[in-house]
Amino acid sequence: METGMWQYIMLDFETGETVFTMDISDKPGYNNMAIGMYAGNSGNALYCPTGYLELLRLQDRFVYLPEMPYRKVDLDQTMRNVLSQEKFAADGGQGDVEGWLNTITIENVHPNTTVAIRMKGISGETGSLKLYAYGTDGTLKEVPTEKWHIQTEDGETPDTLTEDVLYEVHMTVEDGGDFDLSETEKEIKISAVLGI
Repeated sequence: METGMWQYIMLDFETGETVFTMDISDKPGYNNMAIGMYAGNSGNALYCPTGYLELLRLQDRFVYLPEMPYRKVDLDQTMRNVLSQEKFAADGGQGDVEGWLNTITIENVHPNTTVAIRMKGISGETGSLKLYAYGTDGTLKEVPTEKWHIQTEDGETPDTLTEDVLYEVHMTVEDGGDFDLSETEKEIKISAVLGI
């Protein structure tokens, strides 16, 4: 209300409180949401066309490189999608799928690179979680425990996970390794999901 601009406004589902606002433009002439907004098929983008003048994209930076925090992962190369229980099992996953299927492409990488994926809405005992990633044959394989771990944003390793806490799954991947879906040198593409 203070800016006089159309905004993205996100509400807490349980309390109704406003938790995020963002003007759709910084130019009064672009201040028009008459067309409405839509979600992108990557599972990580909201689009708001402002008339014929501008298209605003709002994305979550849910992945980063902890060993190289100065490098930003290209959000156009990231996706978060629902993986159904049936597809998870058919592709080789054991137990129940937990969370999103995260697909990420990183360019100009070192031979071994650690990728950190932020996620919320997961719960249970840390020891009962398994990380699965797609191999080049299209099946899910369990990622060895020495190649991944889950932690809080502060770097602590929890024993029990709570749905309303933001966690990070750190996965070390090798360029051209078992879980690299890209054939391009110095580019890694992973597609990983938690199971419980």
